[in-house]
Amino acid sequence: MSTLHYISKEALEHVLHQHCLWLDDPTAGRPADLSETNLFGSDLRRLKLQKALMRGANLQGANLEGADLSGADLTGADLMSANLRGAKLEKTNFSHAIIASVDFTDADMRGANLTRTRGRVAETTWSGVETEVTPLNLSHARLHHANMERADLSGAILEDADLSGANLERTNLSHARLCGATLRNAKLVGAALDAADLSRSVATGADLSGAILKGALLKGANMIGARIKNTDLSGVDMSTVRLHGAMDPVSVELHRRLIEHDFWVTTGGARGARADLDGANLDNADLRNLNLSGAQMRGVSFRGAQFNGSMLILADLSNSDFEMASLKGCNLSGASLWGCNLRGADLTDAVIQPAPISASDGSKAGRVRKTNLRATNLENALLAPLDPELVLLDESRAAS
Repeated sequence: MSTLHYISKEALEHVLHQHCLWLDDPTAGRPADLSETNLFGSDLRRLKLQKALMRGANLQGANLEGADLSGADLTGADLMSANLRGAKLEKTNFSHAIIASVDFTDADMRGANLTRTRGRVAETTWSGVETEVTPLNLSHARLHHANMERADLSGAILEDADLSGANLERTNLSHARLCGATLRNAKLVGAALDAADLSRSVATGADLSGAILKGALLKGANMIGARIKNTDLSGVDMSTVRLHGAMDPVSVELHRRLIEHDFWVTTGGARGARADLDGANLDNADLRNLNLSGAQMRGVSFRGAQFNGSMLILADLSNSDFEMASLKGCNLSGASLWGCNLRGADLTDAVIQPAPISASDGSKAGRVRKTNLRATNLENALLAPLDPELVLLDESRAAS
């Protein structure tokens, strides 16, 4: 084990000042390297520490509330009992770090690496008795696409956390509190979720293959489109779990018309019929891998619907509601999403580019139509940066 370096308050202030200069101008100052440094109990609130090197550092009890550690390297660091409330931790590397008793409440941890982190340890008292410390708190944290493979998060608090697209393969989440958490399209293959509280969670499209949910609480959970092959659900009350979209006579008819549209597109109009579903309600519908190109679905409610892998090329979806819907890998080339609500929608790997327009006889017309995202609500949507040259955007968004 490496020996920690001690640093004076003055020397630390100098390192942090030089780092700020470097962030503003790469030709000035120098990046902070605080690897293997003893920063026990340091007050680092709201500091700019982007891309800082802090590998193996001792940050036990440190106050990092509101600090910006985006892209920083904290591999193997000891963060036990540190305060990271509201911190910016996008793409921060925490692999093999000790994060027991850390408060990550409201932290932005999109794309963070938490592989093999230790989120639970026991303290030994003077009498030799082991006692559990304060649990790891990740409530309300944004963990979109975070890599948490094989991490020990047993007993952690993840209430209302957003883990959309996160990698939780073989992660230990036993006894974890995931009440109200979002696990859309998350990878939970082989994860331990025994006795975990997943009440009111949203795990649509999640892969729970081989996961252990023995004795877990799933009251009111939404698992539409989730993969549960070889999943241990012994002792689980599934009576209030949503595994399929509503199949009342109206929704059955709507699904039939969408499948007919899929036939109409794939057979070049020889079979099926074009879908015209203006104003329909398709909340939580499972519409994965359908070809709905050219469909007219204006003002439709698609809240929480699953479109993973579907084709919506040149579809008219104006004024539709896609709040919390999943459009992962969906092809939206040339589609009209004018005035749509995409708040919290997952558009990871979605194809958003101009689509060629064909003449009535099927020949190329020599024109293209851009995807229209004007007047669209994209608040908290999972979406790659958009190219204003390829997409129709509001002027304010195109300029940003």
